[in-house]
Amino acid sequence: MKKIFIASALFIYCSSAFSQNFDEVNSLLGKKKLKEAKDAIDKIAADSKNADKYDTYYYKGRVYNSYSYDSTLSKSERFTLKSDAFDAFKKNQQLDSKDLRMKVENYGSFLDLYGGFYDLGAQQFNEKDYASAAAAFKKANDVEDYIISKGYAYNQITLHPLDTALVLNIAIASTQAKNEDDAVKYFRKLADAGVSGKDNLEVYEYLAEYYAKKKDDANLQQMIDKGKKLYPQEGYWNDMEIKTVSASGNRDALYTKYEELIAKKSHRF
Repeated sequence: MKKIFIASALFIYCSSAFSQNFDEVNSLLGKKKLKEAKDAIDKIAADSKNADKYDTYYYKGRVYNSYSYDSTLSKSERFTLKSDAFDAFKKNQQLDSKDLRMKVENYGSFLDLYGGFYDLGAQQFNEKDYASAAAAFKKANDVEDYIISKGYAYNQITLHPLDTALVLNIAIASTQAKNEDDAVKYFRKLADAGVSGKDNLEVYEYLAEYYAKKKDDANLQQMIDKGKKLYPQEGYWNDMEIKTVSASGNRDALYTKYEELIAKKSHRF
């Protein structure tokens, strides 16, 4: 009986100490002492006894996300803090089957991370740090996909499975960073969705040029067909078709294409 009492007393003491530690973190957050708050939560997280406690990761997420707005830090440091915060919040949810912390705040931390990554990417793009901008935009897209997969909804904004502006930002930043694989990947997402409007003409032109360079005739023709349908007034598509037929070395096909284009122009008038 005595041993049981001692064990219980030890549990109560440890739980109380654990709670006091988070009170300290909360206090530091409230005072905007973010570096100190990070040091405090890092100390808690480093203790193996706290490795499976969901509060550890919730507070780590809160502290790291708050600290990521410190303008005295480099944008690379801020990106890492936001990324670690995202991982911490997801870990908190894995450990807390009732998801209490995140429910109370209506999952607002995820929305804040989405906006934070988006803004960081825009800042880096304006500074011509295109590779970092693409990474930040992609992370914003990852957070958005996570939010949508969980069915979270917000009064401030409605998120969509295909955030066309964000995906376009990723693609453009990737082209500027000379990352052709990512540029094609994200431009293709937009093309497959059939986006239109003057801001998206580049999507189809970029892909057409890419597939022409790769001699991928099937995908090239897809982009030409989509482009002609969505942007029929653009002479680019006729030029691309003539260029493609000409490159094939088939003179008969080239003459046929010219006759086809002349007939279409005549029909208009």
